[in-house]
Amino acid sequence: MAIKLFKSMGVTALLATLLCSLGFAESLRPGLDRVARISVENANHDRSAAMADETPVLEWLDEILCRIPTGPKQEASFQEDSTLESDSEQIQRELESELKQQTQAKVQEQAEPKDPLFPRPPDIEPLYKSPTIDGEGVWTAQDLPSGSDGRPLIYKTVYRPSPEFPNSVVYMALMDMSRLRARLFIGQTEPGIYQISYAPEREDLSRIVAITNAMWMQQHSRGAGAIFRGQTIYPMVQGMATLVIYRDDSVDIVEWTDEIPLSAIKDARQLRHLIVKDGAVVEEVLKHGKIQEAEIGLGGFLIDDKGRSTMNNKFWFLANRTAFGIREDGNLVFAMGHHVGSRDLSRALVLAGCKRAIHGDANIHNIVCNFFFRDEKNKIWKRDKLSPEQLDYTMKRYDQGYSKDFFAFYEK
Repeated sequence: MAIKLFKSMGVTALLATLLCSLGFAESLRPGLDRVARISVENANHDRSAAMADETPVLEWLDEILCRIPTGPKQEASFQEDSTLESDSEQIQRELESELKQQTQAKVQEQAEPKDPLFPRPPDIEPLYKSPTIDGEGVWTAQDLPSGSDGRPLIYKTVYRPSPEFPNSVVYMALMDMSRLRARLFIGQTEPGIYQISYAPEREDLSRIVAITNAMWMQQHSRGAGAIFRGQTIYPMVQGMATLVIYRDDSVDIVEWTDEIPLSAIKDARQLRHLIVKDGAVVEEVLKHGKIQEAEIGLGGFLIDDKGRSTMNNKFWFLANRTAFGIREDGNLVFAMGHHVGSRDLSRALVLAGCKRAIHGDANIHNIVCNFFFRDEKNKIWKRDKLSPEQLDYTMKRYDQGYSKDFFAFYEK
């Protein structure tokens, strides 16, 4: 009789232990689901919170939580499962990394100079949360040229805009065009250079702030137009995307029409179609009477970092590219993208607040954005570049002119 009673009590105890273990596992599930949601959001930021809530508990953890205690060996069984410790440490590291990034963003925001006339743009929420890029989506004026009065002239940020290609990276510079003036320079090997007999005004290089590339060479631009210091170098084409610099030093990006008075224009350069229009990415264009994707290529001249044509690749449009965008406030954004298509480059510009945009030059040897730092006597004491992936030798490319067109930006 005692033996039967003992067995009955043992079964009861076993069932109670099992129920407690399951209850304990269920009580931990909300916290674990929160961690699971972080992983889901890393993989797909568009997935709703409701779907993330259905993410199951990790298999290794579910197995441990539901394990039936076995007496003295229970502690040893937990110690032997090193997966629990390693994965917990990984989760802790991810949480600490996210907290660190948030803290750095707050510290940086507090350290940034507040300029009511050229306010720092709102941060752009990163599309990818892991792995992180320092300062992604955060606009900063640190380590950039400032005006003679100490106020910021430029803000910059870095962003990954592509939902398909996580390694597409875009660097952007927002320029205060109320305090900067832009000038186009015609390349020394371009056919239009022979139409320029003299420069109507001498540029004051002591006020230089930045230099960027312009558009493709004329032979690749399919008849794109250009105006230099009010003189038409190549005929302007109706409907073509155009970066215009007016005589009052304001800048705009438009689709060209004959209604634009030439007398009001100082410089202008054209290329293909707008890549951003009405604040949205241009996804398709009408070409030769057919609707086609708006990806801009360069035929066999679009190359990878090793100098090989991309045209035989499935994703031929992934390349080094630049673009210019104009915001509602009249300020210009220059974008430099690596391993990126023109539409994803456009997405970055839209997130930067641009309402219209035009494609610039492409390929690793032709993408340039150099910054110049001047002392109290306007002597250049330092140079830097927008993207760390820009080739170093291009830092002094435009000092004495260059074979291709470029834009220079000066403090007014």
